[in-house]
Amino acid sequence: MQYRLKTALLKTALPVALVSTLLAAGCTQKPSATTTDATKTDRSIASPSAETVDRLRGVVEPATAKKPYRIGIAVVQLADDYWKGMVYGLVDEAKQSKVEIVRVLAAGGYGKTSEQIAQLEALEALKVDAIILGAADFDGYDQVVKRLTDKGIKVIAAGVPVNSKLVSLGVTMDEIEIGKTIASYICKQDAKAEVIALPGPKGPAWNKLRFDGVQAGAKDCPGMKLVGNTFAGDITIEDGQSQASDMMIKYPEAKYIYAAAGGLGTGAGLATKRMNRETKVVTSAVTAKTVDLIKDGHIAMVVSEPGILIGRSLVQYTIRLLNGDPMPNLKKGDPIPYPQFLIPMFELTADKLPSYNLSTYDQPPTGWQPPASAQAAAQ
Repeated sequence: MQYRLKTALLKTALPVALVSTLLAAGCTQKPSATTTDATKTDRSIASPSAETVDRLRGVVEPATAKKPYRIGIAVVQLADDYWKGMVYGLVDEAKQSKVEIVRVLAAGGYGKTSEQIAQLEALEALKVDAIILGAADFDGYDQVVKRLTDKGIKVIAAGVPVNSKLVSLGVTMDEIEIGKTIASYICKQDAKAEVIALPGPKGPAWNKLRFDGVQAGAKDCPGMKLVGNTFAGDITIEDGQSQASDMMIKYPEAKYIYAAAGGLGTGAGLATKRMNRETKVVTSAVTAKTVDLIKDGHIAMVVSEPGILIGRSLVQYTIRLLNGDPMPNLKKGDPIPYPQFLIPMFELTADKLPSYNLSTYDQPPTGWQPPASAQAAAQ
């Protein structure tokens, strides 16, 4: 399967942001009374007790850096809990692992490839040992990655894929499996459901792969019908509200809404609430409003995308890479052109809320803001 994924200049409210040395940013986290779990890709579930909460959730053993490595970070944005949580996990894990986060940069949104390439060049000038890259788009990075790797700088993909064989590895989730998990959940509830699909923006690879999974899952569910199916907008709450409202008017019999991720799912849930519809949203990635929408019955299920855990795992794999240590549990990335470590999934539903620890794996501590967010807000 081949993907031709063009750069899309998408809407965003966040300008380019810069954070210098976040290690002093106050990253101490106190676990809450509840806990989360790790699941296998066959969607089985195993929940540890509150007393056994592990910051790495057992997915990788802590490594010891052989040198005080210098790491640069460039991510898509810092406007949502997923990327903010990942940065929190990166910064806190680096602090615990005795490596230095030299600088954190945010492109300002999906599609802002040129802005992010300039940021990668800035990190190159700082002579870092490695760069953790949450790419703003799939294509357009091969030349800059080659320039970095020619200078001995390792590049590790964070959370979303990037089209370069020179990337050493990625730490993410199985996008196709996320889509299949969502379709499987809906099928178990109603095998003949009409499902509004909001697959997210044009351009990025992650949501294209995710929607491939939804479509594959729908084919395995006799009677399920996907409608809408249009790549558009961004993944903001406003996009979710407007797209879901329009689609519910167009398809009044739809029983479920698939929303690609994050704010798109939250916005869709708010739209069903505002319109007093019984249409249930199934989505991925937790936002600040997700729990309330689950409790109210507007979001039926969300696949956890634990940004904090992904950030911590990225630091651990970067240390192993720089040490020359073994790299356990890497899988072929096809159609992604480099090996990946895939974080196990968890299906969060209303009955699981009491025993799920969002603050350990998904969301940064309440009120925690990277300095970049404050700087961006002042601009």
